[in-house]
Amino acid sequence: MNALDYIVLLAYVALIVLLSGSFFTRSKSLKDYLLGGRNIPWWAAALSGLAISSNSLLGAPGQAFKSDFTFMQYRLALPLAIAINVFIIIPTYYNMGLLSVYEYLERRFDLKTRLLASGLFVTLKCFFLGLVIYGSALVVAEITGGNLIVIIVLIGCVATVYTMLGGIKGVVWTDVLQMIVLFGGVFAAIWVVLTRIEGGPAAALSLAQTAGKLRFFNFSTSFTEEFTLWNGLLGGAFLMLALNGVDQSETQRFLTTPTLRQSQVAIATTMITSALYGVAVFALGILLFVFYQQHPEKGGFGINPDRVFPKFILEELPLGVTGLVVAAVFSAAMSSMAAILSSQATVVLEDFGKRFTRRELRAQHARLGIAFFGVLCTFIACFVSRLGTILIAGSKLITFFGGTLVGVFLLGMLTKRANGWGAFLGALTGIAGVALLSSLARASFMWYGVFSAVLAFVSGYLYSLVGSPIENATQTDSSTAKAVGQD
Repeated sequence: MNALDYIVLLAYVALIVLLSGSFFTRSKSLKDYLLGGRNIPWWAAALSGLAISSNSLLGAPGQAFKSDFTFMQYRLALPLAIAINVFIIIPTYYNMGLLSVYEYLERRFDLKTRLLASGLFVTLKCFFLGLVIYGSALVVAEITGGNLIVIIVLIGCVATVYTMLGGIKGVVWTDVLQMIVLFGGVFAAIWVVLTRIEGGPAAALSLAQTAGKLRFFNFSTSFTEEFTLWNGLLGGAFLMLALNGVDQSETQRFLTTPTLRQSQVAIATTMITSALYGVAVFALGILLFVFYQQHPEKGGFGINPDRVFPKFILEELPLGVTGLVVAAVFSAAMSSMAAILSSQATVVLEDFGKRFTRRELRAQHARLGIAFFGVLCTFIACFVSRLGTILIAGSKLITFFGGTLVGVFLLGMLTKRANGWGAFLGALTGIAGVALLSSLARASFMWYGVFSAVLAFVSGYLYSLVGSPIENATQTDSSTAKAVGQD
């Protein structure tokens, strides 16, 4: 990068820290710090809810470069996932006024089920955030030639500090700016690569079609093939529910709006926009394939697919645009980090912290929690390269842990007879089942979420039939009763 690129990047990072810091003195109570006083407009919550990580910004072009569009089949489950989130899951959280969504499990079932779910979430997000930091650091290291570990630490420190400053309001409003920069960077890259392809868009489409890069549907019924229509429709629904419905880092933004209706609109808008963005970054990967096919002398093949986009940024983007695209990578990484660190602090304080102290928990305690997880996840980022390509590794983590959470939450929301011991044992069964499936069978990871969710739901219900049903006190509350379905 040249001087102008560094000026663009440094100015952007400084602006983000200053913007987040402007909310520092406004967040005193823990609830205001974590929910922003519930006065965030729906469109800001929706943009923040995108929180598109560097996993997708780097991993999606890399996956498309080496493969085709078949990974995107899971987006066909979008209508079902939106319907469940909008009409079942979000109303339940919002009407109960939750800080941590896992508090629902204690009200509906019992404390041990809540703590088990919270522990699963924190574990998942530690490794997922490690991938986010690693992915963004990889780009910067490729472009600047800097030491990867040093850059990982730098990114981790910057994101941790600005998350500590502003709380959820700082997260949301900086996310709004970061998503604008992110989309600008992505479409700038698409425009540049199109101008570099001989013959323009028509030639790019023809060459991609000839190479089989535009294949979308795979009707195979094999359970071992990684991406098929069937595991996309079923596995995709549970993947999106795990990501947008029972994940504190995602749902926390949607609970900051003034009304339930705005919360519902925000999550639907986020999920639709995220799908459109996914198509755009996959298209970028296909265009990169065509470009390097036309220019084999540039050495685009034979390297790690996750490094193809950083290579193009470094070698092909014009003056100033490189800084914008690198800023987009920072946007993706820091928006994800901020959301996840804030949610981890929320879960630890709400689900665990209140068990060990009688003191009133305030914003400063959340900031300490953010600092702790920032350091921990930055440390993990130094080792996550062993998990495989960025996009697939992130998706595997979500389906492995998230499916069980989806099963337990739906068990509470869709049945009345299920009780605490049933839900707790069902969750353990789901975790054990998916662990056995992944180690003993060659099934695609896209089936993990389906398998673990169904196993947790069905076994949890059957365990509940063994003893007497526990009627949770929450079910007598009219607002909660509406959110909890019937058999």
